[in-house]
Amino acid sequence: MGFVASLDMGSGKMVMALGEKSGSDCRLVGVISIASQGVKRGKIVDKLRAKACIQRLLDRFKSEYEVHIDALNVALSGAWVKQIEDRENIKFSRPKSIDQGDLQEMEKKCRSVVGAGDEEVVDVVPFAYYVDKESEVNPVGVTAKRLDVHYHVYVARSSELRDLRDMFANLGVDKIDFYSMAGAAQKALITAGSDICNFALLDLGADSIKVQVFQDGLVYFDEELPLGCSTIDGDINTAFSINDMEKARKLKEEFGMALRASCKNRKIMIPDTKYCIDSHDLVHVEQSRLEELLEGAIFQMQESGCYEDLDDGILLTGGGCQVAGIEVLLSKLSGHSVGFAKVASVKADREASLKSPAYFTALGLLQCERREVKKPKSGGWFSNFFKE
Repeated sequence: MGFVASLDMGSGKMVMALGEKSGSDCRLVGVISIASQGVKRGKIVDKLRAKACIQRLLDRFKSEYEVHIDALNVALSGAWVKQIEDRENIKFSRPKSIDQGDLQEMEKKCRSVVGAGDEEVVDVVPFAYYVDKESEVNPVGVTAKRLDVHYHVYVARSSELRDLRDMFANLGVDKIDFYSMAGAAQKALITAGSDICNFALLDLGADSIKVQVFQDGLVYFDEELPLGCSTIDGDINTAFSINDMEKARKLKEEFGMALRASCKNRKIMIPDTKYCIDSHDLVHVEQSRLEELLEGAIFQMQESGCYEDLDDGILLTGGGCQVAGIEVLLSKLSGHSVGFAKVASVKADREASLKSPAYFTALGLLQCERREVKKPKSGGWFSNFFKE
């Protein structure tokens, strides 16, 4: 048994989760979210504000769960990282059964080749395996003379990662492991014997939309669009001359919908004013922007080359997926079935925690871990995860 904690620093929400692990099983102990400050597109733009948010989360875990978190799995995306592809292979002197150690050696080789200079490898996510040059979904247990692996490799500037580690150290968090959003998503959704294999995941964030296409349970395609659902706030603000982004956001959250045809028209009051607008007009503005954002995501899915192969449809997560009717709008635009992502790799007493889009990345991070080629010492790296 051991504990693992994670942190997702989003532009809208900052989420910290704590899980208890036993082998491959993970049970959610607790998860806390607060409004995020000092973060844009996943990157810290105001260190003092962001640090204060993280401190509040750490303090709440200490008071509510009586535990001091001194190690975290942290997701990086957007402006933090750049993505490159790498291909590695290993040739055996004679046919052998490929084991997990071979895959670990391949990942280690990839990290040593890619990480150089002022860049550090954040995460390595395989997206294709070839055994004796034939495609294979899972090479473990297959006998072969050659193994090829294609990777998505996420790298960041070493200087920026050092600054991040220093910031966390000042908060009493001594051990930080960085991962990609794609890696966290894969860990959240894909389990042994998973029913879904070929699908797309759209993370509709405030400042960006992440598009990931899965084939055979692997992240085959990963792209990020630099526009998010917060653009709707600006459209509403301009369209109705509100001159207050916070009031525009409140209008969207309270009365917004994705489909004008489903909206019953009525007068609605602009928050903290005496002025009214028609709900039809509000939804028309929101639908117009949503269509533009979703069409951009659809274009990226088509660029993956697997758009026609999404047998399991499209899954939605992120704050933007909470807009009423958005799954219907996306289904009409894409021609695919659309549903909402649910974390499958973590167990929880409350089902709602696994379905919450705000918690999706943080819960996926609970299942992320660095695998070493050498056997770990007794007790494992989780043994000293938390101080009493």
